[in-house]
Amino acid sequence: MSQCLVSVYMMICVSYYIVTERKGLGMVQRRHGPNKVSFKGLLQPISDGVKLFTKEIIIPMATSKSMFFLGPFVCFFCAYSLWLLFPNCNPVLEFEFGLLFFLCVSSFSVYGVFLVGWICDSRYAFLGAMRAVAQTVSYEVFLSTLLFCPLILVGSFDLLELRQFSFVTFFMGQEVLVLWLVAVLAETHRAPFDFVEGESELVSGYSVEYGGTGFALLALAEYSNMLFMSLISVCLYFGWLVPLLWWGDFVLAVLLVVVGYFLIWVRGTLPRYRYDLLMKVCWEVFLPLSLCFFVFFMGFVELMF
Repeated sequence: MSQCLVSVYMMICVSYYIVTERKGLGMVQRRHGPNKVSFKGLLQPISDGVKLFTKEIIIPMATSKSMFFLGPFVCFFCAYSLWLLFPNCNPVLEFEFGLLFFLCVSSFSVYGVFLVGWICDSRYAFLGAMRAVAQTVSYEVFLSTLLFCPLILVGSFDLLELRQFSFVTFFMGQEVLVLWLVAVLAETHRAPFDFVEGESELVSGYSVEYGGTGFALLALAEYSNMLFMSLISVCLYFGWLVPLLWWGDFVLAVLLVVVGYFLIWVRGTLPRYRYDLLMKVCWEVFLPLSLCFFVFFMGFVELMF
């Protein structure tokens, strides 16, 4: 029951995370963010939610209604099912192979993205979906290889155990941490790797034909993935700062917000990369580096044990 409540809480947190991004980008660009709805814009998520979920639903003529909403639902379901892995101090559900579940679900969410771009019968949406699928598949390999480096040291797929022994991965995997943050930015389609949206080229990418409820589900799924990747980052490398006490989950949430704001800061700081260079640097630079780190950690564990 507590894991399901975490998923519900995260829907609320994601809505405020979107407003935090808008206000953070406003501070970076020296302008006002959303500040008109209630005090300092605190009720802006409620206003946005009411507006999006009450808008008229317009469906393209070349598609069916059920298939049109299947893609956003798959993306939304995959994003929030991952929060069942939240490593709280007193878990009701304990996933012994939690990170394998994470890899399977994140790989399956590619089908939702492809379906969203394909079913719209729009050239821009289809090109955005193709970019998203190619980028996700490419960096999924890179990210999985980096993920197995700390798993070899700890010897477990359980996020709770990784949270307890993350001091080993933090002090031995500084280079892996840098590459991991790059992989998180590319995997979640965030700047400087936000080629899926590409406002000047693709007009919001694969979600261009979606408005109202469909767009809200896609936005909630995207920002939920960002927060969950921040959670994985905290558990892998900064979990040793979190005590296993009743207030440890609060400290974990604070660190999650810090890493999540780092993603916002990167968007407001770095310019967009070039798509062909993104794919080239993945297969020619990042993947060989991650394989070298993987072999190094395997050799280190063999020597130690």
